[in-house]
Amino acid sequence: MSVKPLTLAVLAGLNLIPLAHATSPNQTLTEVLVSASRIEEQASDSSRSVAVIDEQEIAVTQPQSVPQALTGAANVNVTNGPRASSQGVEIRGIGGDRVLQTVDGTRQNASSGHRGTYFLDPEMLKSIEIIRGPASSLWGSGAIGGVVAQNTRSAKDFLEDEQSFGGYIKQGYEANGDRTKTSGALFGQDDAWDWLVNGAYFDGNNIDLGNGQQLQHSGNNGYSSMAKLGWQANNLNRLQLTGRVNQINELVPSNPGANVGRSVPLVQRKTDDKHLSLDYQFQSSSSALLDGNAKLYYNQAKYDEQRISLKQTDNTDYQTLGLSLVNRSRFGELAFIYGLDGYQDKLLTVRDDSGQVGQRPDDIDANAKVWGSFIQADIPLFKLVTLSPALRYDSFHNTSDSLDLSSRDDKWSPSVGLTWKTAQWLTLSARYDQAFRSPSMTEMFSTGSHYCIPPIQGFLPNGLCNRFKINPDLQAETARNKELKMQVQLNELMGDDDLSLSLNLFRNDIDDFIIQQVENPLMGIPGFEQTTTWNNVQDAKLQGFEFNARYRILQTRLSLDYGQTQGTDDATGEYLESIPANKLTIDLSQGLWSNDITLGTRYMYTASQNKLPSASNHTDFDAYGLWDVYVAWEPSSGSLNGLRLDAGIDNLTDEYYRQAWQTLYSPGRNVKLSARFTF
Repeated sequence: MSVKPLTLAVLAGLNLIPLAHATSPNQTLTEVLVSASRIEEQASDSSRSVAVIDEQEIAVTQPQSVPQALTGAANVNVTNGPRASSQGVEIRGIGGDRVLQTVDGTRQNASSGHRGTYFLDPEMLKSIEIIRGPASSLWGSGAIGGVVAQNTRSAKDFLEDEQSFGGYIKQGYEANGDRTKTSGALFGQDDAWDWLVNGAYFDGNNIDLGNGQQLQHSGNNGYSSMAKLGWQANNLNRLQLTGRVNQINELVPSNPGANVGRSVPLVQRKTDDKHLSLDYQFQSSSSALLDGNAKLYYNQAKYDEQRISLKQTDNTDYQTLGLSLVNRSRFGELAFIYGLDGYQDKLLTVRDDSGQVGQRPDDIDANAKVWGSFIQADIPLFKLVTLSPALRYDSFHNTSDSLDLSSRDDKWSPSVGLTWKTAQWLTLSARYDQAFRSPSMTEMFSTGSHYCIPPIQGFLPNGLCNRFKINPDLQAETARNKELKMQVQLNELMGDDDLSLSLNLFRNDIDDFIIQQVENPLMGIPGFEQTTTWNNVQDAKLQGFEFNARYRILQTRLSLDYGQTQGTDDATGEYLESIPANKLTIDLSQGLWSNDITLGTRYMYTASQNKLPSASNHTDFDAYGLWDVYVAWEPSSGSLNGLRLDAGIDNLTDEYYRQAWQTLYSPGRNVKLSARFTF
């Protein structure tokens, strides 16, 4: 396939948001409310580039992880290989700690090397919202690349107003990896109270690749559970308590994005994720000045590992205690949202170097304290033009008790958006955002050995150990993003149909980019030490666009989604590593029997990636195309009402492919089946 990117973009507009399951043959494309911008607004009215994955899209794709649910979105990619437990999200070529993750409005700050940080069971999500581009003016540190906001389901999402009790049981199976998953939930509500209890258990074996071989050490098992208790004191006040527990057990390489090797040992890993939050929503019946919520939350991500070869332990405990206060006020035509965020991250590690004294990283005992406040205004300038300035201030303090070191800094994050609703069907907008990411505790305070290579006769007779070198003077990364957006909404072009189109153009300039560097002047020669440190070494320029649209006519729906990003070093003009290849996703579905049955097919084409730095160790990454099919049956009436069956085949042609910049090849053909009965 050889089509110029711009031509593809013009032809391929059609998936701003995955299409919701219709409940009647003539349902139009509904507007989607989003809250990742910290203010509830229509996705089509936002000046930001927003994509939304709803619960029906999650149901038909049957993803193992949250990142897998996002693979079709423009300029969004899965990172760190095919092992679902370690996968992350990359937006516009930026991933890791540069993409902020939230769950029900609470920050998820866990960061621990190559280990995974997305723990939620996708089955319990009612939507995933993606902000593409910086959002530090509202969220603070970590949102240079964007935000992945996960919104979980409560009893009210399962029950009709007149229902007081219900539940479901579900069984799923995937042929690739012989993976099974059993899950269920009970939920209830009355005038004042609502509650939900959910649990799931999964077990899978090694993944098959497209060439017929297995990816060794890619199976796992574990469980997840969530409980919610809500109290609706009155129409204006609600209190909700949420608790979650997730556990994953697996035998994997210490870097799950690679194979076992000399510097990548095999480890038995148990990952425990815990969350507890209290959310209070309040309004005033007599004043438009009070409409907000307060959240108090605690997260703990604990990774317990044992190296198989030497029986060494490596335990990492990442904890976050946070508070968020947000309020919305109206003064006539003026609207304001403002608030306060505070959180403390603690990182504790315990590492056993028995049998390898001096060859393991040292323990880390560090914490980071952050306080931030923000305000955003929506100011009507004219009847059809709205100005939305915002400003945030953050103060952060990192300390290491074991090293007796500390670092303080603060940042201002301004932004401004201008929206012009030129006609009922056309909205134009422009915005400017400054963003930042403060250095992580790992980047600042890692010490001891990074990795060791055993002796190699004739080359490294004494072996070699690479050691971390601390950099307490590491500066925060900063970004300046410029964005233009066009949104088109059209109805009844050919009768009962709807068309939505969106085009976003962006350029993001990032200064003081933090990169891990291996310094090795004379490897293996006595007296010269090989070290690893993190430095502010690069100013990056990222630019590109997303062109998305969706079309519905009667019960037929078509969506296309295209995105491309180009990244260069601003000083040298060299291409950057880790910039994703251009990607096009096409999805066509047909509803039958008043949409009780949905038949669909999806094709994703990823272009070759040959824009590599001149000094890169990589060769060009080949293009590939993936074809999926799916069917869902959910009777809306009759004796089978409450039953839902889903079946799908991912990578139907068993393509053997590797995503750009990934070490491992991706899974081959996978048949997915699930049955759920709701009562």
